[in-house]
Amino acid sequence: MTGDRSRIFTIGLAISWFLIVALPIIVSVRTTQSWEGLPLLGVVVWYLGLRLARLISPAVRADAYMRYGNYAAAAARCRSALAVTGIGAWTGTRRLIWLNRYTTALWMLGKPDEALTAALEAISISSDPETLGNGATALLALNRYTEAAGAARLAQSLSRERSVSANAALAGATLARGLPADAEALAMAAFTDVQALLPLARREHYAACLAVLCRAQRALKRDDDATQTFIALQKAPGSIQALQALALVEEAERLSAASEGRDRIFDLLTDAYERNAPYVLWYFTQPDSFNALRDDPRYQKTIAAADEREVEVAAGAPSVEQVAVALASARKTGHARPARQSSQLALLAQIATLSATLALLTWWTWAFFIGGA
Repeated sequence: MTGDRSRIFTIGLAISWFLIVALPIIVSVRTTQSWEGLPLLGVVVWYLGLRLARLISPAVRADAYMRYGNYAAAAARCRSALAVTGIGAWTGTRRLIWLNRYTTALWMLGKPDEALTAALEAISISSDPETLGNGATALLALNRYTEAAGAARLAQSLSRERSVSANAALAGATLARGLPADAEALAMAAFTDVQALLPLARREHYAACLAVLCRAQRALKRDDDATQTFIALQKAPGSIQALQALALVEEAERLSAASEGRDRIFDLLTDAYERNAPYVLWYFTQPDSFNALRDDPRYQKTIAAADEREVEVAAGAPSVEQVAVALASARKTGHARPARQSSQLALLAQIATLSATLALLTWWTWAFFIGGA
């Protein structure tokens, strides 16, 4: 189980700092023995230990899974962390660390019903642009366009620093409602924000933003712009196969719009399906998708599977009433900045020990190389 061990970390940090850093330096100065700089080795060992502890922390490992597109492993780690009860349970805003990751991982795994459940819990803890944007993304994946737009607009109203995920979700919902010009403007705003935020912006939201921008520009007959966006979409996923499916589907749609060979189109869709089946099925449920293929038996087979999946995920998702209650509460408690999710005690301990280490090193250096010279 992955529990909150910030208190143990804080105590261990203080004890190890005193034994490895402070005590050797104090004894060295008091005895006027430099010991050939041996106390400095303790500083190095302690600092490396601090860095190692941070690198192997459960949250960092979950983030690593997300960066490499291993969403199943990330979701499993999040699920394990959220299941902890008792003293080690993640509570309050600390729980957001896992809920926000969990929402994104579930969305990418094609489980928007579970993603929405996690997003609503996150919103109940902190109704900020990030949590509301995640909720909007899950609602869009459920084809609940009105609710997705509502959550996204609420996220945007809270801060001048726009939420990339909320803008991308709002663009997708707007496009589905037959407003490609508005969708393009929203997706372009999200794209501009991502460029300013990279590499901090999540790759998943970046790719989703580019995908809806491609669709909007194609609907507006802005072929040159759509081509440039498509090139960016091809580069955005990196090595993450689930995101590569977005570019493959877009390529298939472009060929379909140009009345290219159907075998090539379905080869691309098959490749995309193998990388991210839920996304391909979701895409087929979007208005006006693959219109030129509607008389093809392969299209009929795919749309039947897509409709079946849509009904399945809709049955397990939180109800319209539950979402309405969560958003109504968020309108009263919403705030612009994400909640602080790190342990304040652990942060203070790190700041205090690092500052004290610098002071001790200055003292030791003065004693043996400056003041004693």
